Amino acid sequence: MLVTAQQLQDERKSGDWVVFDCRFSLTDLHQGREAYLEAHIPGAWYLDLTHDLSGPVAAHGGRHPLPDVDLFAAKLSIAGVGPNTSVAVYDDGGGMATRAWWLLRYVGLDRVYVLDGGFAAWLAAGGETSREVPKPRPSTFEPRVRASGVVETREVEKVVQGEKHALLVDARAPERFRGDVEPLDPVAGHIPGARNALWSDNLTPDGYWLPADALRERFAPVVGAAGHDSAVVMYCGSGVTACANLFAMHLAGYDNAKLYAGSWSDWCSYAEHPVATGSDEHGTKSTSA
Repeated sequence: MLVTAQQLQDERKSGDWVVFDCRFSLTDLHQGREAYLEAHIPGAWYLDLTHDLSGPVAAHGGRHPLPDVDLFAAKLSIAGVGPNTSVAVYDDGGGMATRAWWLLRYVGLDRVYVLDGGFAAWLAAGGETSREVPKPRPSTFEPRVRASGVVETREVEKVVQGEKHALLVDARAPERFRGDVEPLDPVAGHIPGARNALWSDNLTPDGYWLPADALRERFAPVVGAAGHDSAVVMYCGSGVTACANLFAMHLAGYDNAKLYAGSWSDWCSYAEHPVATGSDEHGTKSTSA
C-alpha cells in the first residue's frame, strides 16, 4: 500500500507503472494544478480533486461526490492504466492521494500505492522533476465497482436512528467536530453518535505514515467499539480526508471500514437531519440541520 521514493524510482524503470499527482488545495482551487505544471515526477499525470476525483455538485451528495465511474475509467485508460497496472499516487500532505487511492480501488484496481512522504519525499530522495505533461498512451480499463465499500445517506440515517449498528468516525479537526467553527459547510457540528479521529494523526510531523503497529493501536478502540461483524463508517467534510483514515485502517490490517462519501456536507444538506455539538460522541443534539 505504501511505496517509498527510492522504490518508486527503481520500479518505474522496469515495471508497468502509472503515477498520478494529486496535489490540491481546498482554499485555492488552482494551486495544485499550477504546482504540477511547475514541477512533478516525470511521466506523472494530474488528477484534480474537483474535476477528476469528484462528480458534479448537486443539492445533496456533498461537496465532492464520487465521479461518474465510466468517465473516471476513461481518464485512467488515457493515462495507460490497465487491469494489471501498478499505480502510485502522491500529494503534498493535503490528504488528496488517499482519496485517489480509495477511488482507484473502488473502481477495481488492486495494485495501488501511496508515495510515503509525498512529493517532498521524492525531492528529498533526489528524484528528478519535469514540467512536461505526458502524452496519452491509451489502454483499456474496464471498471469493476466495489460498491460494498460505500455507505449511502439512508444507511447513516438508520445508524443514527438505532435501526442499524455501525460506528461513525469523523476525520475532521476537533474544533469542526465539536461545532466550534465551520469554515466550509453551512452547518457546524457532527453526526450524532460519531467519534472524532483526526486524519492527520496517522502521519508523522514530516508527513510519513505511522508504522502499522502504531496505527493498529490507534484504531483498536474504534474497531472494538464497533463490535464484531459491524462496520466502521468513515466520514469527514466531503469524503476526502476520511480516505486517509480508511487507508490507515488498511495499513493496520483492519478491513471492516467503509466510506460515507457524501460525509458531513451531505448530511447537513438535509434540514431534517439531527446535528450534535460538543466534544464527546453524543454531544448536544439539536432537532435539525
